[in-house]
Amino acid sequence: MSEEELWRDLIACILGSRVRFEAAHSAMERLEKAGLVSRALHIAEYGEYEQDVLCALSGNNEARGSLRSRKHYPFSKMRARQIRLAAEALYSNGGGIRCLLKNTCDVRETRRRLAMNVAGLGPKQSSLFLRNIGYAADIAVLDVHIITYMEWVGLTPSSIRAVRTIRQYETLEDVFIRHSYSLGFPPNLFDLAVWIVVRVVKKENMQCR
Repeated sequence: MSEEELWRDLIACILGSRVRFEAAHSAMERLEKAGLVSRALHIAEYGEYEQDVLCALSGNNEARGSLRSRKHYPFSKMRARQIRLAAEALYSNGGGIRCLLKNTCDVRETRRRLAMNVAGLGPKQSSLFLRNIGYAADIAVLDVHIITYMEWVGLTPSSIRAVRTIRQYETLEDVFIRHSYSLGFPPNLFDLAVWIVVRVVKKENMQCR
């Protein structure tokens, strides 16, 4: 993948945190339409970039009338700030995502570095990014749907409301990885299948109420 493709996927993961897929996807389209994805690779002024990202996410631009029907993005100001800080951390010193990926020893080290150094990425969103770019198979995206599935099939001893530390994340991930391989599937594909199924089940349950 090119650096621009990697950066695009990284932005999509930042936008997708605690936001419905449809809203995050629509916000990503706005940034691309405004030319803000490729621009991050050669920024001169990060403050100006942040403001342009904010305008695109919130719809406060010349084309906002045509965006009224789009899904509203709820965290425009915070995400604009995170995207700016991520761009600054990755590109201000001439490095980049490809450089970061090449200079780490294993997938968990890479994920820790992403979670620590890139604004807007915790262990879950860092895992999503690494899965989406095909970086490794032994990785799982433990979002609320995956945690729900783990509770349904008895992989967790009790209800888990939040995964608060990287150590807790890795402990749960080890359990999920062993489970997915026991069923004959790599975890990077199995967690995606689980996410789709649980999401549909929850939606159908809500419609039946």
